[in-house]
Amino acid sequence: MDAKRKKSEVRKRQAHIMIRVTKEEKEKIRLKAKMTGHPHRTGTFIRKAVLNYPLRAVVDEFAVDLLLQSKADLGRLGGLFKWWLTTNQDNQSAKLGEHGFQDVEALIQTIEKQQSVLLEYAKALMQFKKS
Repeated sequence: MDAKRKKSEVRKRQAHIMIRVTKEEKEKIRLKAKMTGHPHRTGTFIRKAVLNYPLRAVVDEFAVDLLLQSKADLGRLGGLFKWWLTTNQDNQSAKLGEHGFQDVEALIQTIEKQQSVLLEYAKALMQFKKS
């Protein structure tokens, strides 16, 4: 009777390559491995990257959700602004959720603030992608 072979005995990849990296390089490699769907398999990521095997990019879903929420907020603010310009002849206060806007300047400041938030999310996503 043949005893079952251990998984490590039948592996195709049996050779090891040892390299030295700095702590910063190690963290960058781990982050890039995580970005390509290999959060616990840094060796797999390195092998695929060095041998030009396809690597799939994994975008942070949370960052994408934040960008989509911001896009929707800007759309609502833009619609409110348009409504304001066309129907505010009797000095009504425009409302967006719990926020009331007594003048156009406050609405424009809110839109500009939301644009800044959207820009920061985009920068964070791009920084994550570059790391």
